[in-house]
Amino acid sequence: MSKKKMLAVAAASAAFMLAASGCAAGTGNNAGAEGEKKLSFQLTEPKSLVPHEDPGSQVAMATCANLMEVNTETQTLEPLAAKSVTSTDAKTWKIQLQDDWTFQDGAPVTANSFADAWNKTATGSNAWQGNGYFATFVGYKDLNPTDGSTPKADKLSGVKVIDENNLEVTLTAANADFPKLLSTSALCPLPEQAFSDPKGYEANPISNGPYQFASWNHNVEVVLEKWDGFKGAAGFSGGADKLVGQIYTAVDAAYTDMTAGNLDMIRNVPATMVSKAKSQLGEESLYEVKTGSKQYTLQIPGYVKGLENPDLRKAISMSIDREAIATSLLQGYATSSDSLVPPSLDSYKKGSCDSCTFDAAGAKALLEKAGGFDGTLIIEHNSTSDQQLVQVISKQIQDNLGIKVQLKPMMGTELEARRNGKKLEGAVFGLWGWSYKSPDQYLSQYETGGDGNVTTGYSNPAVDKLMVAARGEQDEAKSAGLYADAEALIMKDMPSIPLFIPTDFGLRSKCAAMNDSQGDLQFYRAGYGC
Repeated sequence: MSKKKMLAVAAASAAFMLAASGCAAGTGNNAGAEGEKKLSFQLTEPKSLVPHEDPGSQVAMATCANLMEVNTETQTLEPLAAKSVTSTDAKTWKIQLQDDWTFQDGAPVTANSFADAWNKTATGSNAWQGNGYFATFVGYKDLNPTDGSTPKADKLSGVKVIDENNLEVTLTAANADFPKLLSTSALCPLPEQAFSDPKGYEANPISNGPYQFASWNHNVEVVLEKWDGFKGAAGFSGGADKLVGQIYTAVDAAYTDMTAGNLDMIRNVPATMVSKAKSQLGEESLYEVKTGSKQYTLQIPGYVKGLENPDLRKAISMSIDREAIATSLLQGYATSSDSLVPPSLDSYKKGSCDSCTFDAAGAKALLEKAGGFDGTLIIEHNSTSDQQLVQVISKQIQDNLGIKVQLKPMMGTELEARRNGKKLEGAVFGLWGWSYKSPDQYLSQYETGGDGNVTTGYSNPAVDKLMVAARGEQDEAKSAGLYADAEALIMKDMPSIPLFIPTDFGLRSKCAAMNDSQGDLQFYRAGYGC
């Protein structure tokens, strides 16, 4: 976006473009009773069905209509529950709501529905996962004292309800990405019942999105039904009458069900499964997300003793033969990372990680310069995915550096708890993707107190200053340059080792016409092709 006196996002115009995506239709027998169109999708057992508690949940995305959202028909960010989002300085934002929108129980969606939800989510003592999305709102620090004291307030002072249809939000610093932030589930509205009867609401959530909650059979399935009262355009929803999230602990079990005709959609398909799927399910079963929005990394907590030296971290990076792994194990369905951001982002600079090129001899020399490493490098990771990949990476580090490496697999919930509690014992292998398309979504992990920073705890005042400047810059080219400068400083300390950009595949049955949005698959956007 070029620099303008007025930043505005209105219903008739889009804020930014994303890469176009395709879809395919097929035939099948998923019609339920009386011709009901039903699609099933892979799901893990939800922590919560409330969007603010689990913002990345596919269920949350289906049941909530955000203020802003990417329309899959136009591939642009457009107002959805909002009528307009405007600012003259990118710091104070005026939000006007659509007229006469309601929750699924008929209660009106008002400015208070958003403000009350935001205040509860932003209050640290509630321990909702969406809390960090409000870190740049004025008043956030008062709701999140770092010394363990009682919060000084119960509301974000930067959020003002003007009237039933109008809100004003003031940020601590200018942020041209704010309309994109409004497309995330953590900023969904909540009805009054969520506050008057929170336990009842958790068990039977009501929202304002295209699908409504029907049932949750724990560790088995979550059922959603199309809501006829949804007022958004077709590009904000899908074609199924009923969505069934079938719960699995591993993608292999989901794949087995798909081959048996008992599942319609899988996301984040491992590269090692792609060739098998082509052979067993056919080429048409694969859906490729065109925008490369994900990256594998090895993040290193700053508090882990023995791993503090940047030269040691760079030696570890140089000991990994990314090209060989991408070609063999990943079968060409990944590319080597050479930056902390994927190439699909404007701030990407080829080769910004100069220690991401394999050099076994150079790695050993750098290890010696760092004073060697006598301990055991522990790599913690989610046990339900990518086990072969992390095993190969660990073996290369061990063989090429001559150090001991120990894998520590665990469930994702345990890994998250260890992150949040600062109890990690070594590096963390994982996959990171954006909530909206911006370099900030990657680099804020390395900003003091930024989203995702809890893993490494990295802090550099010069980086923080550049991040604030980049976020507030309304000229996209200048903003990208500032983000690139921030990355260059981060790479000197190497708190994170870039590994791979995976080719992102989903699997679909003939009945599921998949759609992606913001670089990721969203099951509730799927068309019904039978």
